[in-house]
Amino acid sequence: MWMAIFPNPASRCLLTVMILQLPRLDSGYFKVLGPLEPILALVGKDSELPCHLSPTNVSAEHMELRWFRNMFSPAVLVYQDGQEQQGEQMPEYQGRVTLVQDSITLGRAAVKIHHIRVFDEGVYGCFFRDKHIHGEAFMHLKVAALGSDPHITMEVQENGQIRLECTSVGWYPEPQVQWRTPTGEKLPSSLESKNPDEEGLFTVTASVTIRDNSIDNMSCCIQNLLLGQKKEAGVSIPASSFLIWKTLMWPVIFVGLIVIGTFFSWKLYGKIVRKRKDKTGHIEWQLARLYAVDVTLDPDTAHPYLFLYEDSKSVRLEESHQKLPDKPERFDSWPCVLGQEAFTSGRHYWEVDVGYRTDWLVGVCKENVIRKGFILMSPKTGYWVMELSEKAYWALTQPRIPLVLAGAPRQVGIFLDYELGTVSFYNVNDRSHIYTFPKTSFSGPLRPLFLLWTCDKNPLIISPIVDKPPKVTVLVDAQSL
Repeated sequence: MWMAIFPNPASRCLLTVMILQLPRLDSGYFKVLGPLEPILALVGKDSELPCHLSPTNVSAEHMELRWFRNMFSPAVLVYQDGQEQQGEQMPEYQGRVTLVQDSITLGRAAVKIHHIRVFDEGVYGCFFRDKHIHGEAFMHLKVAALGSDPHITMEVQENGQIRLECTSVGWYPEPQVQWRTPTGEKLPSSLESKNPDEEGLFTVTASVTIRDNSIDNMSCCIQNLLLGQKKEAGVSIPASSFLIWKTLMWPVIFVGLIVIGTFFSWKLYGKIVRKRKDKTGHIEWQLARLYAVDVTLDPDTAHPYLFLYEDSKSVRLEESHQKLPDKPERFDSWPCVLGQEAFTSGRHYWEVDVGYRTDWLVGVCKENVIRKGFILMSPKTGYWVMELSEKAYWALTQPRIPLVLAGAPRQVGIFLDYELGTVSFYNVNDRSHIYTFPKTSFSGPLRPLFLLWTCDKNPLIISPIVDKPPKVTVLVDAQSL
């Protein structure tokens, strides 16, 4: 069944990790079944997550029904004693879900999520319990959004070439952009950006420069590959545009000199401000590195699908399950592993080589976090982590925050300041600051956390910090900032 839902080998590896660790169904009385294929939902619309009992003549009217994600409780919706229970509901779903129970006496029920958001995408479970007999099923909700109609602007550049810029907002997942000539020829974008907003929806901007004056019109086509739908807009390029440029060349040059002078004045000012900001970020990173510690992986906490190298510095996710002791400290659902070190005070910094992997999660967590079953990672549950997933970077808060990075980091620095109550992340490659979680009051030991969602021959590596300057020479300056 799951091979049909997740045809990609890497995704199958993730689902294998999740499903094989779930409690076994009690087949003595009934089974709970869900949809075999992923459920596709549109942002802003409603969507149902249905489940039903087998055999079909079993009523679920007096059972406990529960829909959940990440962890069993708090849940998306809980139905017990003939009514919905608000006390166990996740804050993100309060007032947004209802139970569809028209056929509950026939063993059928569904949760309807109103006004779908990008946040709602993920794997859900439904749980039916009648006294001591219970069963559960799992389903995958995929979210999509068709953005706005493309808007094209045209600019005649100083050299007579035509620059077109296409913009559109509100897409999910990340769409594909193409420029096309009337003959169907595809022109590559000279500049393209796809940035998520605070809701996770992508804003697309793509530009192309026309150097051939024989092209009289162009179209910008933006496609949502998940929906199989597109939106397209065209623009005519008057042949007179090139002639007009030549006619107005000297007035344009005169005015342009004035504009350029003003522009460069502002650009110089902006450059100075950016340099100061970059310099501040570089200084923060350099000061953080003064507190470098030696972090190693703890094999007793590693999920059975995680393979740890002999040096205890590298880890990768495998498709095969290792026979390991089922210890209380071992993660059995999410493919996580903790660092050996536990921090109860002070400042600590380490770096992780994430390379060219398409997914990873790093950060810190409390010593006493839940390690069995589904996990909702956020500061509220004892996790301060950032993640690369679906080609986007996220800080896992509730709801999660999209992070806009200038470049993809190949090495990530993590800095824990226990007394200050902060966890910060840095792009080691350009020495820039990525994100700092809001200040909190830590209590109890904190440990480094590492997670891999998909199988990849390239491991996650805890990098040695060999060029750390002597701590004693800069410590006074560090405390004075």
